[in-house]
Amino acid sequence: MMSITTENPVEARARAAIEYACDQAGLDPAGARLIRDYANLVYELPAERVVLRLADASTPGKFERLRTSVRVTRWLAEQDFPAVRPLDVRQPVAAEGFFVTFWHHERHVGPPPDPVALGAVLRRLHALPPVPFDLPTYDPFGSVRRAIDACRVLSDADRDWLLERCAALSEAYYERLEFALPYGLIHGDAHRGNLLRSRGRLVLCDWDSVSAGPREIDLVPTLQGVRFGLTERQRNGFSEAYGYDITTWPGYPVLRDMRELQTLTAVLRNAHRDPRAHDELRLRLESLRAGDDRPWNPF
Repeated sequence: MMSITTENPVEARARAAIEYACDQAGLDPAGARLIRDYANLVYELPAERVVLRLADASTPGKFERLRTSVRVTRWLAEQDFPAVRPLDVRQPVAAEGFFVTFWHHERHVGPPPDPVALGAVLRRLHALPPVPFDLPTYDPFGSVRRAIDACRVLSDADRDWLLERCAALSEAYYERLEFALPYGLIHGDAHRGNLLRSRGRLVLCDWDSVSAGPREIDLVPTLQGVRFGLTERQRNGFSEAYGYDITTWPGYPVLRDMRELQTLTAVLRNAHRDPRAHDELRLRLESLRAGDDRPWNPF
């Protein structure tokens, strides 16, 4: 059995959740190691070569979204698509205020993949046959609005500005955009940080936002990535590999501005407990309110 410390209540709950979930799945929780604390808590089980993702159970609709991510990735495995694979166990498991999912561990090796590789993977994803079950409709504003409401460090002025910005972009997205690409299966958060180089192959991970929506949604994170240091050559290579350049489409500025708001979600949630997140939130807010294009820091 793992020892549980009472020094950090969240860590203690997480480890209790891991023990319970592993017992339900028939896995050994010994040596569970935290490897990521961002939108979710991510633990490695070295003895099992498994990754556990712990999501906040209080998030509206989270259980069904996780069920969808597991179902979609099982279907993708049948299509021989390079996605991270869920374990063949009943999941998600509810425990200690978390929903726990189980995944085969894909350990990234080497430098980040070039955006060209992501463009080719997304082209392949969007060319798959229709998913033979219902998918949730892509929701571009739900998570960021919840993060704005929950953030403990926003001034009233910043909160009002962000909510007004969400409202203006929501109107543009739903009322004015005419999409050029077909509607269908999308990853929903397709940036190159979710593309891993593992055992000599590329694997697309983090399917929590998988849904049905405009395919342009999967292209904009890379093209908006100029904020995070992506070069024009990298962005052009991505578009060439995918086969379409959405920067030539009139609706691109709306999706770009939506994506910039969406990148605030995790820093809004974590700013009260992490000085780095707090500083990055201030930088991004100042930049957005000034309307400039200063670089942001990956977080």
